[in-house]
Amino acid sequence: MRNTLKLVFLLGLIGFGYSQASWAIEGFEDDEGCLLCHKYPKMGRITEDGTLRQYYIIPHIFSKTVHRNVPCTDCHSYIKQLPHKKVKEGVKCDSECHSIKNPATGKNFSHKPIYAKYIKSTHGRKKVAQGNDRDKPYCVTCHTNPIYNPKEDEPPKRIVDRCVVCHEDGKFVANWYRHTSRRIREVKRSSEEIVALCSSCHGDRRLVERHMRAAKIEGRELGRKYPYAVESYKESFHGKITHYGNKKAPNCLDCHADYENYYMSVHYIRPSRDPISPVSAERKVKTCKRCHTYADKNYAALDPHPTSNKDDNPFRHYAEVVYGWVGDVVLFLLVGMAVFETIGRRRDGVIWKIRKGSSWWRPSRRGRDRKI
Repeated sequence: MRNTLKLVFLLGLIGFGYSQASWAIEGFEDDEGCLLCHKYPKMGRITEDGTLRQYYIIPHIFSKTVHRNVPCTDCHSYIKQLPHKKVKEGVKCDSECHSIKNPATGKNFSHKPIYAKYIKSTHGRKKVAQGNDRDKPYCVTCHTNPIYNPKEDEPPKRIVDRCVVCHEDGKFVANWYRHTSRRIREVKRSSEEIVALCSSCHGDRRLVERHMRAAKIEGRELGRKYPYAVESYKESFHGKITHYGNKKAPNCLDCHADYENYYMSVHYIRPSRDPISPVSAERKVKTCKRCHTYADKNYAALDPHPTSNKDDNPFRHYAEVVYGWVGDVVLFLLVGMAVFETIGRRRDGVIWKIRKGSSWWRPSRRGRDRKI
């Protein structure tokens, strides 16, 4: 068995030279030999709880990400040999890079500050979560989502032409653009994209019902609008103008994230009953004033998530029921009136046919048809 493993490993090293040559074209340097195994498509397994884990690395895609210059073992620091032992937990997003320095502090780069905010948010969860916490979004849920993380295009030629005047290296300019320029310019997603991203969880009926049952058993409080947050947003004025393409329509994060430090705040969403939440009773007026300059307490008291649910808004529920009855009665009366009029005209000898722009005709005593 040991000789077989040595042979496999030797063949892998031979193939490694080929892989290095082929992947070098893509700009991804695999100095640690991780692609010996992880280059094979569909590499993965199904865990004990039925979750599909993918371990395949796509070099030409990874080479365009912000992590392309980070050695694999900077994050996978527990890997000490090849083939490596079974991984129990894997990389967490608060891991520290040992080869990348933060130019502002001179320390090893780390996502710990923003991770510390996220873990305390209403979305916070551990990487290996248990129970209903597995429904919550981990970092990669959003940051590997095509809605949030679209394809990074090559820098415009005019930018490259300008930068190479001094920096003299087009490849350096392209890498700098992908990481820095793309973040300096406006990168907030459109309202439609944000709503689609949030709806992927909050619009999942089975997920919502699962958490409502758990909260009831545990005695926890959920937001009043939690059961129908997506449905009520789509019924609101904000949701309707978003649906019809208004680019400035407010989305979920426009209200639930703080504008004072937006990019940090989106990782620290708090429930509305928390005083620091932008939609709490203490801060709601200020939040409304971002768009509605003259908003006051009375204006902020309006429900931004209207719904016809009987338990949440009985007035609107019964108003819709009454208007539905009125519409049905009016339609019934109109149809009934048309039926009675038809019977009466047929009794008077009026026939139904399309002629000269009219559908009702009656023969006259002088032999000429009369139009009714």
